[in-house]
Amino acid sequence: MWIWRRSGGGLLNTPGVEYYPLPAVFISPYTLQVGETTITSHTIVLCTGSKPGIPTIDGLEESGFLTSDTLLALDTLPESLAIIGGGNIAAEYGHFFAAMGSEVTIIGRNPQFLPDEEPEVSALAKRKLSEHLTIFTNHEAKHVEKTSAGDKKVIIQDRKSKKRHEVKAAEILIATGRDPNTDILQPEKSGIKTEKGWISVNEYLETSQPGIWALGDALGQFMFKHTANYEAEVVFSNAILRKNIRADYPVVPRAVFTDPEIAAMGLREQEAVEKYGKNGILIGLHLYADTAKGLAMGAGDCFAKVIVERQNRRIIGAHIIGPQASVLIQEILDLMYTGNPTANLVAKSMHIHPALSEVVQRAFTSLMDPEQYHHLMEDHYGLFFA
Repeated sequence: MWIWRRSGGGLLNTPGVEYYPLPAVFISPYTLQVGETTITSHTIVLCTGSKPGIPTIDGLEESGFLTSDTLLALDTLPESLAIIGGGNIAAEYGHFFAAMGSEVTIIGRNPQFLPDEEPEVSALAKRKLSEHLTIFTNHEAKHVEKTSAGDKKVIIQDRKSKKRHEVKAAEILIATGRDPNTDILQPEKSGIKTEKGWISVNEYLETSQPGIWALGDALGQFMFKHTANYEAEVVFSNAILRKNIRADYPVVPRAVFTDPEIAAMGLREQEAVEKYGKNGILIGLHLYADTAKGLAMGAGDCFAKVIVERQNRRIIGAHIIGPQASVLIQEILDLMYTGNPTANLVAKSMHIHPALSEVVQRAFTSLMDPEQYHHLMEDHYGLFFA
């Protein structure tokens, strides 16, 4: 955790900015200790981020492991890599290292690979990625040990059958989530409230201590760089410009940068059903391969799924898996900030042909009941909801 103190004009590494590459610790309200230096200020912005969460696994510490913070410091490609965790970090690094030539095994504790995504999106992602790496779901790492050859052996157990397997790898990556950094910062000594270690803020991103603000991973809410960028603008407006701007999150998008790429925003289908009822929603579906550009790209069974309210066709969710998914979803995302995000606005607007954006447009022109959607996905496209 590093600290910058601005004492005048200028930017980092320029006159007027002091930089302390040491941990900062609160010792009293508005007062930080950095090494042997004490800093007091009545305007403080906490951008303390988060740290890799390390699960308790027998033998892990003794055997050694990497995290997403240390992995890219490797100067040689490991011949094999075992990744403990089945979420976004595991998927992205697994895809990357497999593409570079490593033999990759992903070990996920959740029954579903990429558990934050729609089941059919995760099923297709698992199917595609399994062409290049090995993915275990519903398995738990029970023990790690070094082998006589210098590799590492991970004993994993099927959480249902209790059957055990061995996974050998040159390196182990822990990708099981993120934990707060507040054990280092000790914000409670400054009167800053936390919840489960994450810093609590109000709608203006101000902590319980007036004049102290926080943003990004330190909040433990939306742990994405694009969210932190937005929150930084809000904090700057409020802490520096003295405006009263609320942090507003109409919808927070996310993406998984694998092949195929995944992007999502809004509600998942089950969440939409719980909120509006099965008869209160419609689902739109379109395959990449059913557009000229998608067919030419060989996008196969990649698809766009959209969810709308039945009564007024208001968009409440979107999920895309395929080339440029993070770009395609932006068309829908922008509508969510207009106050009138309806399916007709996409379906009736002119889209360039042949372009991948037609995948999104046609998803909104093929709205159907959830049961019909399930029938298409399961019987025709072979993507099951498990």
